[in-house]
Amino acid sequence: MTDRDCYHIPVMLKETLDSFLIDKDGDYLDCTLGGGGHAKAILEIISEKGTLLGIDRDEEAIDQASSLLNSYKNFSAANISFANIMKLDNIVFGLKFDGILMDLGVSSHQIDEPRRGFSYLSSGKLDMRMNKNDELDAYTVVNNYTEEKLKEIFYKYGEEKKARYIALNICKAREENPIRTTKELSEIIERSVPYKNRIKSLSRIFQAIRIEVNNELGEIEEFLKISLKILKKKGRVAVMSYHSLEDRIVKKFINDMAEGCICPKDFPQCICNKVPIVKKITKKPIIASDEEIKINPRARSTKLRVFELI
Repeated sequence: MTDRDCYHIPVMLKETLDSFLIDKDGDYLDCTLGGGGHAKAILEIISEKGTLLGIDRDEEAIDQASSLLNSYKNFSAANISFANIMKLDNIVFGLKFDGILMDLGVSSHQIDEPRRGFSYLSSGKLDMRMNKNDELDAYTVVNNYTEEKLKEIFYKYGEEKKARYIALNICKAREENPIRTTKELSEIIERSVPYKNRIKSLSRIFQAIRIEVNNELGEIEEFLKISLKILKKKGRVAVMSYHSLEDRIVKKFINDMAEGCICPKDFPQCICNKVPIVKKITKKPIIASDEEIKINPRARSTKLRVFELI
């Protein structure tokens, strides 16, 4: 299998498609086009009457997927983050969807490309921007944020217990010279934690910086609200999350939107007038099978949650 092929391996493909492809003649949205794996599978199922719009904030992903899918006349793509989708003309003019897919994972292509600066496994320029036109990058976070601010994001977005010590050592190191590469940052992190914890701490710190650079959690919260405005009645949203911070946001949103009256139980009648807006399709998250995890280890942490607009 080539690297190009790996770029297109979608996680939990069958489970995802079965959960939200409710009408073969319907209109669908892939919010995180990535390498186009899920999009290609959707296009192979829906009819010529159906449509698929794929969006991604990463211009390279749009180019890659468009090349893969250019033979499908019912496919279109836009280089925009999902939190900004309301700016698209076809959305402004009333396009709504039967199904929406949010695959929140960082694509293999982004992780495996050293020049993008997402991974501690290879040396590259500190960047981590999913949209290369964004101003904030990992270099700015690492070299310009205060020690207290670094500690805060390492703890909040990485859940790293050694957050304060790592932040302190980063600030000491950058007094000598700016920290320019993923390798330089990795070496500082490795010196800051016990040997047995190095891999987990590296993963957590790089995750925290990436989330900060791309406002990932804020984007998720914003789009979940938007999804209710662009879904057709009985339309479904399938969300695939890859770490607990993402999954908590998705779980809370679904629980809040699926809940009816919140008045105290001893009230004789409802005065809050709260009614359920969505229905839970998955009572518990769907997870990858052991067989899939063996083939694609990145599927190990994936959780799929699905809801339907009432």
